[in-house]
Formats: sequence, structure tokens, C-alpha cells
Amino acid sequence: MGHDSKEFKRPSLVVLLADDELVVRSLAQSILTREGYRVLIAVDGEHALEVSRAYSGPIELLLTDVKMPKMDGLELSGHIASERPGIKILFMSGKESGELMVHGKKMEFLRKPFVARELSQKVSSMLK
Repeated sequence: MGHDSKEFKRPSLVVLLADDELVVRSLAQSILTREGYRVLIAVDGEHALEVSRAYSGPIELLLTDVKMPKMDGLELSGHIASERPGIKILFMSGKESGELMVHGKKMEFLRKPFVARELSQKVSSMLK
């Protein structure tokens, strides 16, 4: 009667995923879920703020598209960062190239389309 090591597994880290493209949301959600993260889904920036405010637990990472209707990822990240100090933010975009600078600060960035390995490596390196 040995102990199953899964009983002592740490609770899942939570990722808030905001992207207006269903295919991107589905892909990122399946990759992150398979890696053991809990994923909260939002269809745009305004929705992501609602999801964040409704979720009482910690959220370790915001994974957001840069360009979205209603509220873009840059505006969203400002709201989320002020409401959840210490949250990590990873931007995704198929349109930006190279570095993404916000207020003179280099932001973590993932170019779309990405492959599973790129997303999981980037997220795990940010959440170490």
C-alpha cells in the first residue's frame, strides 16, 4: 500500500488565455492543459477582465493576443497587472515581428503561429 505520488502533486498553475480566434484558443488550451496548467478562457480583452475578476484564486500568467476587438492585449495587460500584481504576461501575435516594447520595456512575446513545444517551453520558463 504505497502512496501514489500523484496525491502530493502541487496544485495546477493557472493561465488566463485571451484570444479572439477560436482555433488559437483551442490549440493553446489543449497544449497548456496537457502540460498540467489550469486554463481560464476569454474571447477578448473585456471578457478576460471579467474572467479575472470573477476568479478568486491566483492567476500566474496572462497569455494574450496583442490585437483583439473591444480591448487589445496591451490595454488588457495594464488592467490585469494593476489588479493582480506579480502576474506574468506573455503576448502572442501573428503581426508583430521581433521585439515587443511597451512603455520602453521589452515584453515576453510568442509569434503566431506557434508549435506546441514553443508555447510549453516559453510558459514553463516564465513560471519557474
